[in-house]
Amino acid sequence: MTHIFRPSRRPRWPAFLAFILISGVQAGIQPRTAFSEGLSLDSCLARATSNNPALRATDREVSAAQARLRQAGALDAPSVSYSVGKLGTAISSQEHDASIRLSQDLSAPGQRGHAVRVARIDAALSETNRESFALKLRGDVTRSYRRLQADILVARALESLRGTATDLERMVGARLRTGGARYLDVLRARAERVRIENDMLEADRVAREDRRGLNALMARAPDEPLEPSDSLVFRPLTDSLSVLIDRVRTLRPRLIAARLEVTRATAGIAFAKNGLLPAATLSAGLDRVPGVDRPGFGGEISFSLPFVPWSDRRAKIAEAHATQQGSVDRMEATDREVETAIRNAYGAARSAGRQVEQFDRLLLADASDAIRTAVQNYQAGQIDGLELFETLRTFRSIRLEYIRALLNYELSLTDLAVAE
Repeated sequence: MTHIFRPSRRPRWPAFLAFILISGVQAGIQPRTAFSEGLSLDSCLARATSNNPALRATDREVSAAQARLRQAGALDAPSVSYSVGKLGTAISSQEHDASIRLSQDLSAPGQRGHAVRVARIDAALSETNRESFALKLRGDVTRSYRRLQADILVARALESLRGTATDLERMVGARLRTGGARYLDVLRARAERVRIENDMLEADRVAREDRRGLNALMARAPDEPLEPSDSLVFRPLTDSLSVLIDRVRTLRPRLIAARLEVTRATAGIAFAKNGLLPAATLSAGLDRVPGVDRPGFGGEISFSLPFVPWSDRRAKIAEAHATQQGSVDRMEATDREVETAIRNAYGAARSAGRQVEQFDRLLLADASDAIRTAVQNYQAGQIDGLELFETLRTFRSIRLEYIRALLNYELSLTDLAVAE
């Protein structure tokens, strides 16, 4: 009877497992592209740009710099003074001296123009620093989004593998009852299933952390539901390194800020040299003259002498020159650092892309065929349980490493897009 019933059972498990494996590969590696509650990467970037408090703080800094620009072109506030003389002397009150004056400090010729020029560069620098922070925020959001995409792919792959391991465990248990398997094979099947379930617990923990991190960047509640609606798919890198470097030198905020630092320092030299010119103070008012019924009109003008040898103006000019030379050196260092970062990110992206292509071309299809063949060979008694579950572990490793390679490629592309 045993010989009669075995042939009728044997074809069912391989065919059923083949169906499970094929559907598992499709579910684990080609995820759904949309969820009712999902957010695309562009939506996450828009929310982070609108809601991130750190980015709003840089907006406040830009507003403060623009307010300083208005201050630079303004005159100092005038002052009013009142003075009385000859008090406490043995004279009548009509003989006391008294005056009231309105005074205004005037800057040196051209000084306000130089101050406005420096303040205008400061405002542009503040805006550039804001763009640099926004670019960094864009990179952080994109990395968090890609990690969450990979977490979901891993969870689906493990769920599919758990189903496969459960089916294998049932198959081995059925063979054990008919004398076609050893109890050790049942333990191996159970251990493999438990190992996959433990991996699922860890993947769920990592996904929760990545979801909280992405929600924090968008100023949302930490555990607010969030599902990526975009697919994590391989898109080959087409731009050449030279094109990327030229584009970066033109557009990266950090390099623009370095050039603005040099421009500001150069304007600072002109501002310091202008400080050698004298500034004036004007005052005018009414003076009471003893013995006269009506007050008289009086005025005063005074000049500063910043060019005298013992003043600090020449030291300030020397300081401005040193600052300008330092900004030139920093610009050169920044250019080298950014170019190095771009070259490193480009190399990492090319390497990760080749790894993904290797998986696509050589491993994924063969791994699916290998586990299918191993199930059939085990059913036919051509291999033992050890080889069967070693094949399953290899299949799991290939699928998870493929997702990891795809994530590393996307992270490298992100680094390339925001490197400074």
